[in-house]
Amino acid sequence: MKLLNRSLLHLSLALLLVLAVWAVAFFFIVRHAVVTSIDEGLEDQEEIIRYRLEQDSSLLQVRDLGLYGFAFSPVPHKMKTGFRDTLLYVPSEGEVEPVRLLTKTFKHDGGYQQLQIYTSTVEEDDLIEVILYALVGLYLTLLITIVVVNNVVLRRVWRPFHRILTQVQGFRLGRDRSLQEVRTNIDEFKELKTAVDAMVGHAAATFDQQRAFTENAAHELQTPLAIAINKLELLAERPAGEEERMAAVGEVITSLERLTRLNRSLLLLARIENRQFPDERSIAFGPLMQEVVEEFGDLAGHRGVTLDLRVDSDFEHRMDPGLARSLANNLVKNAIVHNVRGGSVQVQVDRSGITVSNSGTEQPLDPTRIFNRFHKETTTDGGTGLGLAIAKAIAEMYGLRLRYAYEGAHVMRLRMA
Repeated sequence: MKLLNRSLLHLSLALLLVLAVWAVAFFFIVRHAVVTSIDEGLEDQEEIIRYRLEQDSSLLQVRDLGLYGFAFSPVPHKMKTGFRDTLLYVPSEGEVEPVRLLTKTFKHDGGYQQLQIYTSTVEEDDLIEVILYALVGLYLTLLITIVVVNNVVLRRVWRPFHRILTQVQGFRLGRDRSLQEVRTNIDEFKELKTAVDAMVGHAAATFDQQRAFTENAAHELQTPLAIAINKLELLAERPAGEEERMAAVGEVITSLERLTRLNRSLLLLARIENRQFPDERSIAFGPLMQEVVEEFGDLAGHRGVTLDLRVDSDFEHRMDPGLARSLANNLVKNAIVHNVRGGSVQVQVDRSGITVSNSGTEQPLDPTRIFNRFHKETTTDGGTGLGLAIAKAIAEMYGLRLRYAYEGAHVMRLRMA
């Protein structure tokens, strides 16, 4: 069922309930107004009859209430004045009619006389029938009005929504980049269009990233496999000495180790993106960075890089301990590997976050590509090209911001987002 028709159905049912309640209330209001008006008329008649009685005392002989519309009867004492509804045979109508009867006692010539006056009333069945017909007519009129407004006015109001929906249904990743502009003055539709544009832009960007990632992953996986297969084929096709065989086997092992590291890194990225690390605790990065710097001391010495750590004040954040260490490892290792012999790496921890800077080459890197998967400035280190991508994914997962800047040195800053 369409939204317009569903809203019309609920509105019709609600309107029916409201009109039913209104009809009951209206009936009692009208009935009260009619009774009040009749009572006032009876009191006016009572005054007129008593005035005529002063002029003509023979009116006391009127006893037939149904014939004359009033009647007198002597009573022994004063009685309470009252109004009541009753049935009375009216000769002029030839049938029993519902009437409103006024009974009043007054003193006359040393005794008490009771005066009764009646007037015909509208039967409640007739009143209910009239109100029911009026209610049905009002309900049908309102329903027709709502249907007309729903189909003429609201369809025009909802036109931008249907245009947005049509564009979303026709959108295809890899073919389209964005949706066409939809003009509307309705704030909700403007917000919907903004949200859909953001979603479409994100989907298109993610599609491009995944396509590039797939191509790069295929290339990176193919290279060590091709090297290993080529070396094994050479060993199988021609005889070789022990030293040559060992060198070939070493190259095969190196290629397979690179393939293993690449596979491990891809699996880690997938687990990070799927948020498969539920264990979170407060991590103190001061002691953690101290451990990491000590672990990478040999690598830094082997590459001729000076590695220093300065902890001004501790930086703490809730995250998975394993991912925290992986983040720290990737930042420090990247600074050591992408450095020059005789260079330096400075690691600083303070209350605001972590800063890792390295001397490296004397030219800035591209900040828009440095965190891309498989992006490498050089191929001499034999890395997978996923280290900074993993660090970036971990940081974003836990609400941290990882940024690169060139300030005479290559600087990585990890801060609260």
